[in-house]
Amino acid sequence: MFKPKHRIVHKSKVRDHVIQWSAMLPVERWLMDTFHHRSPACVPGRGTHFFVRQEMEELRRCSQDEVYYFVQLDVHHYFENIDHTIMKERIRSKIKDPVHLHFLDEFIDSFSSGLVLGVKLSQILSGMYLAPFDRLAIRCFGLSDDIDKLRYWQGRYVSDCLLTCRTEEQAAELSKGVDYLNRKFEGYVREGLRHYSRFADNIVIKHRDKTFLHLMVELSVLILARDYHLQINRSWNVRPMWTGNDLCGYVFYHDRLMLRKRNKKALCRQVARLRKKGYSERDIRLKCASRVGFASHADTRNLLKSLNMEKRLGKVIKNRRKKAPFEGMTPEQKRSIEDIVCYPDGNENEKLILLLDYRIDDSVIEKNDDGSPRQRIAIRYKVIDHVDNPESESPAYVWKDGEYYSFSGSKVMIDQATEDFSTADLPTVTVIKEFINKQRKKFYKFT
Repeated sequence: MFKPKHRIVHKSKVRDHVIQWSAMLPVERWLMDTFHHRSPACVPGRGTHFFVRQEMEELRRCSQDEVYYFVQLDVHHYFENIDHTIMKERIRSKIKDPVHLHFLDEFIDSFSSGLVLGVKLSQILSGMYLAPFDRLAIRCFGLSDDIDKLRYWQGRYVSDCLLTCRTEEQAAELSKGVDYLNRKFEGYVREGLRHYSRFADNIVIKHRDKTFLHLMVELSVLILARDYHLQINRSWNVRPMWTGNDLCGYVFYHDRLMLRKRNKKALCRQVARLRKKGYSERDIRLKCASRVGFASHADTRNLLKSLNMEKRLGKVIKNRRKKAPFEGMTPEQKRSIEDIVCYPDGNENEKLILLLDYRIDDSVIEKNDDGSPRQRIAIRYKVIDHVDNPESESPAYVWKDGEYYSFSGSKVMIDQATEDFSTADLPTVTVIKEFINKQRKKFYKFT
């Protein structure tokens, strides 16, 4: 089978894992608090899908002009190329205990170069390694603090704008003069890289100005090589955001989140292979659960529907455990009580139901203040289709095919079913209507 990347993951003994966890527990949260919030990798509760949601919220919140261009920088063999000396300096800036430092030094030096993959301690240390770079990048690498550097890169920006002028819009910008371009560059530097983010070794920068973004990439490559001894893969390029940003197994757009083509093809091939072997739909869902779960975070409803994978495994298990309150009915016939409630400004003829049966029992979800289960009422009914001669004394009710059931915890409905009528009065035509009492609280009632 073709694998896009070859990785060597190290597996430590259980004893070593326990020692490493115990060493980091006292300082873990404190160290992670130093990570920038736009770099959520290796932080508990902030994994891949937290980063995906963060990126999509940013794209939907910002205008397309503001984040029109993006660049993705991939550090070459990040864990393997972490410098031991720099890593130890980072640790000593946060931890002063000599015993703790001695243990961490032994762990770092246990590998000839870089840090090992597959160990919790390596994840925390890798986050610390580039944490200063994140804050430096967001401040445009401190250009505003050094006037000589600012003037140099300002001159580079003006000359690059002249050399890369291709469109009428760019020509219109250049016609405003060099002073205008200088002020524009200074404004970008003061603003900083507002749309900077990093997930492990993947750095993503979005900006409205393509020329400025190229200069920031050049600075990033220089500083990573000089101060962190890390190299950037040469596959990077500044692209418009509408072409899609392929990251973390998904492709990001302004208005949608798509599944990476390689992952989509792998899911389709796995489903086709299992069907060819004669597996049932239920077994296929079980075997493909991890891929389907990963795909469900993207806009893949049509894909899952075409593969007959739209029904999630959790829902299958939940429906299997559920039991309908009336004999001969299935969980698929359940409807929300709110679907048949007639609200104060609604038309009662459109919410009529034919009440066929009911039963009162204990709720499996809601409980009273003392911990005892609350009572609920389950009703079995048909829904109105239309009413012939609604103004006459004996209107003709036409009901839709199919029966449904619903649950309600309304105390008023339970009291009515207990005291005002019984199953001997059924079937009967009724309406469940919403009322508001003097305390402005809502309740439901048969009318």
